[in-house]
Amino acid sequence: MPIHRISIISTSLLLAFSLHSQADDHAAPLTATVNGEPISVVETEVQLKQFQARGQSATQEQVAEELISLEVMRQEAIKLGLDKSPEMAAEMKIMQSRVLANALLTEFTENLDLSDEVLKAEYEKQIAMADAKEFQASHILVDDEAKAKEIITELDDGADFAESAKKYSTGPSGPNGGDLGWFDAGTMVPEFSAAVADMETGTHSAAPVKTQFGYHIIKLNDKRAKEAQPFDGVKDQIRGMMMNNRVQEYIEGLRGGAVVERM
Repeated sequence: MPIHRISIISTSLLLAFSLHSQADDHAAPLTATVNGEPISVVETEVQLKQFQARGQSATQEQVAEELISLEVMRQEAIKLGLDKSPEMAAEMKIMQSRVLANALLTEFTENLDLSDEVLKAEYEKQIAMADAKEFQASHILVDDEAKAKEIITELDDGADFAESAKKYSTGPSGPNGGDLGWFDAGTMVPEFSAAVADMETGTHSAAPVKTQFGYHIIKLNDKRAKEAQPFDGVKDQIRGMMMNNRVQEYIEGLRGGAVVERM
């Protein structure tokens, strides 16, 4: 039998189905009872926090009224046997799993050591590993590989690179002698970046470099170490990265210790 639900309350209703029978409602102060079923102050506070997390304003009284409506509908749905379908049972189990998983990860992340000292160590590690550079280069772009080889031969014979760029290049930098200014290798297409990284300063391409734009003859004019961003400017980014990595490692550890049998 198909089950139709109002989407605006489906999440709260599922949580009510899934968790209501497990909560020790009588151990906490009550907000109300519905046909003898308790609604605790804790439930009201939790629901109020969910409203606030979504940026919605509501009073405790308004939240209590919503919980009463949900409880009335929960009881009626159970009376009609809607909680017995396999689909609903699966949906409630998934919803409960998400709530408990979020609680687990919240507790895990709250206990992580992500002090400035730890973040600064990771910052320095990333800088050391990056060995980031910036390049200052010019290029000549043509559509035909054979033409690119002819231009390289002319350059090998002493032709001026800037003048050749003005004469032959189809790219927007051609009128400016092919000058691309300073750039990070990551801003260029991979083939171009790889070619520049392997070149010696003051040399031009020994062979045309093919990219999606055509065939390039590149001249590397200069290169320098890229200045790292200040720690304070990237601290939050590093914290987020480290937190995500630690959470992933934690989940993988839990999966590694579980007995999983795929059917």
